[in-house]
Amino acid sequence: MNSSKRGAVYGFKLQSLDLLLDTKSTDRKMTLLHFIALTVKEKYPDLANFWHELHFVEKAAAVSLENVLLDVKELGRGMELIRRECGIHDNSVLRNFLSTNEGKLDKLQRDAKTAEEAYNAVVRYFGESPKTTPPSVFFPVFVRFIRSYKEAEQENEARKKQEEVMREKQLAQEAKKLDAKTPSQRNKWQQQELIAELRRRQAKEHRPVYEGKDGTIEDIITVLKSVPFTARTAKRGSRFFCDAAHHDESNC
Repeated sequence: MNSSKRGAVYGFKLQSLDLLLDTKSTDRKMTLLHFIALTVKEKYPDLANFWHELHFVEKAAAVSLENVLLDVKELGRGMELIRRECGIHDNSVLRNFLSTNEGKLDKLQRDAKTAEEAYNAVVRYFGESPKTTPPSVFFPVFVRFIRSYKEAEQENEARKKQEEVMREKQLAQEAKKLDAKTPSQRNKWQQQELIAELRRRQAKEHRPVYEGKDGTIEDIITVLKSVPFTARTAKRGSRFFCDAAHHDESNC
């Protein structure tokens, strides 16, 4: 990570998930999130529905844990005042209230403590600090990321279908042109199409290069996708294209 420019790192801040939409390809048609969604679908399909494991994230984002904890503390203080008042003045109404609600308050306080401990644990699990990352900031990050990821998947599918439609139209047009050609022209056209198809397959192996504000994303993707180049592989590749085009090997 960091393209080896700033030293080794072990992860990234959760806020970086919001920046995935800001990092776009060189043609500005795809974002880094589109690229991630495409990669997950192709290479890690078992992770494509990861959000199913994030239960009640949207509900958690709508609740303020800080306010809940404050309310529980206020209830505890109020109950303590009632105990003192009941000790000073023997009142049957107060005694009935205490006997009815003390158990409920104890359970509520235990649940609040459990919620606070669970939140602190999950925040530390993601490398954040509970003191600087309140629930009102933590949970909405996941809500936004899940929503954006689903939209990126849908847009990838729509782009794929559009490309298929354009490819079918192009093939239909080429077929019409081929029918109007003589046999010699058809053979020459087929040779040219073979070369073009080989070039398309070679270009298909390379994904769009992504660029960030400081160029680090582009460097990362380029390094990950680069293939060692040798004179031997270059010679073999050029000879393959020449044979496909029925050219003389001496001309390659």
